[in-house]
Order: sequence, then structure tokens, then C-alpha cells
Amino acid sequence: MASFTQLSKGNWQVVISLGYDDTGKRTRLKKQGFKTKKEAEVFVTETLNRKNKGYVTPTTNNILLKDFIWEWFNNYKSNTLGINTKNNYLSRINYHIIPKLGNLKLSEITNITIQNFYNSLINENKLAPASVKKIIETLNNCFKYAKKNKLIYNIPTDIEKIKLEKPKIDYWNKNDVDFFLNEIQDTYLYTPVLISLLTGLRIGELCGLRWSDVDFNNAFITVNNQVIQDKINKKLLLSDVLKTSTSHRNISIPNVLIKHLKELREADIDSINGFIIKDRNNCMANPRNVSMEFTKKVSKYKNLKQISFHSLRHTHATLLIFNGENIKVVSDRLGHKDISVTLNTYTHVMEDMQKNTANLLDSLFKF
Repeated sequence: MASFTQLSKGNWQVVISLGYDDTGKRTRLKKQGFKTKKEAEVFVTETLNRKNKGYVTPTTNNILLKDFIWEWFNNYKSNTLGINTKNNYLSRINYHIIPKLGNLKLSEITNITIQNFYNSLINENKLAPASVKKIIETLNNCFKYAKKNKLIYNIPTDIEKIKLEKPKIDYWNKNDVDFFLNEIQDTYLYTPVLISLLTGLRIGELCGLRWSDVDFNNAFITVNNQVIQDKINKKLLLSDVLKTSTSHRNISIPNVLIKHLKELREADIDSINGFIIKDRNNCMANPRNVSMEFTKKVSKYKNLKQISFHSLRHTHATLLIFNGENIKVVSDRLGHKDISVTLNTYTHVMEDMQKNTANLLDSLFKF
């Protein structure tokens, strides 16, 4: 039931009766500013429809963001996160979201609220746009959960953001790869570099690889673990929580890698922990140390393109794409969430392939 009042020309007010709350008190929703009675009637219809579908109306939704975000994080989101990702979420919530938005009711937060919050992080806190993007993504996930539980009507994170400049990825061409592999053939680095180049594993996944993950008969490896550095407790951990659900995967491996791994396995028959990549004390390798050793070695060759260990993963993908491999196959090997991530990451390769296509057509059609 609703009543309508014209307060002035072009300003209608509506009072909607929403029934009774848990204490037996009648609840009403009052709103004004409608240009016509028809606009007010549409608002009443939409409000009552939402109420009938189970949404909590703004007058009865007194939940504060600081309370709800912990309910969402502790009971839902944290169960899906690895240790370091969880710590990143906690940092965003504790240091940015709660101090500025925590005391607002869910029903009070609008797109303008979030836009002002975004602007303040950029202009006052001087945070990098990429960091602010992560904070807004955290809020977006929280509000999605609130909407799913019918606590809000709309997700208020559709705002104007600074367009992020896409980082250019680095990779080696085949000549670079051949040169470096030849240079490190008799060193500790050869195995981790070779595996990375031929599988595209993330460095944490590489260090978490064990002999039980290698199927020599069917020529594939299974990725189910990664080695991570717990930044809070400063410990090295083997975790079965990977970056995404699709990071758990099987990757086919070529004969050259099978041959190398078999030779390595024969020399490692007394392995206690079963890790393929180990530190100098025969224990689980620290990804950071492997990465630093790689960077140090690369720096000795001034004519070689200077890349990070992670760029070996990009090299793997780029070489496959340049040589005509299906982009979906590449995406699956990399463990990307979906093919759009792969397409977005390797746009530069697609552009170069377009040029190659033009050259190919020139060679095919000569008039």
C-alpha cells in the first residue's frame, strides 16, 4: 500500500507501507523527488516486487559494511584463497575499505560513494591505479555476495576508472632460448629453465613439482601443488591451493623433456621428499632463490635480452602461438581461468601474426 503527495510542481513524494519488522513495528519507506506521479508509481511497483522476491528493504537493512565484509570474507571468500592472496585481501580490507567505508550501511552505498572512494585512493592516498583496481575488485566481490543474499538491489562498483596501460610482456625468441640452454647445460639452472620453457609452469608450480607428478608412460605432468613463501610467518610452504581452479591441470610434455627427466630420475633414486627442483641442501627449493639465480646468470650475457624467470612462461606461450598452436590449447597449458585471459595477455603476438598473415598473402598473390 502506498500514498502519494505532490509537494510542489515537479516534486512528488511517496510513502510505502512495508509491513512489520521482527519487533512488530510498522515499517515505511518515504521517498520524494519524482517529477510525476507516474514515476512515483513505477518506483512503488519496483520496490514491492523486490520485497516480494525476498530482498531486504533499505529501511530494514541496517547492516554495516564493516560487519558484512568480514562475514563475506571469513565464511566464504577466504576458503578459496591461498595464504599470500588471503593476506593481500586482508590488507585491502583493513587499511583501505573499512577506514573509509566501514561505518556505512550496505543500503547507503551508491555508485557515487564508490566513485568518491576510488578518487580519494588515487588523489589523496596516491595509490597506483593497478592497486586501486584490486581494492575495487575486492569490494565488487563483496557486493556480489550481498546481492546474491538479497541485501542490496544493485552492485555499486560500476564507476569511471583510469584506463590502465597494459604492461608489455618480455620473452625470448628461439635463438635466445637455444643460446641460453647451451650456456647453462651443465649447471643447476638447466632443469628448471628447460621445464619452464617446455611447460609454461609458474615458478611456484615448478618448485612444487614432484616425481609422482610425472607420467612417463603417457608423457604428461600433473600440476596440483605450488611452493609459496608465507609472508606473515616467513615460512616456505607446499600448498595445494593454486592461483585459479584451472591451474590444476595436466600438461603434455615432449620427448626431449621426458628423456632429460628420466636421466635426472635415475640419478635421484635416493630422493627423500620427491621434489624435482631442489635447493643445494636437497630440500624444497625457494622460488625466489631460483628466480634470483636465473636473473644473475642472464645478466652475465649483455647481448642477451634481459628477462625474468616468469618471462620463460611467456616465452613458452609465445613460441607456441607463433608456430600455429591453437590458442585454447595454449590457454589450457598455462592454466588460465579462460581463453580471454590468454588472448588479452598475448595481444602483441596476435598483432605480429596479423603482419605475418599480410606477408603470406603477398607471397601467395603476386600480380
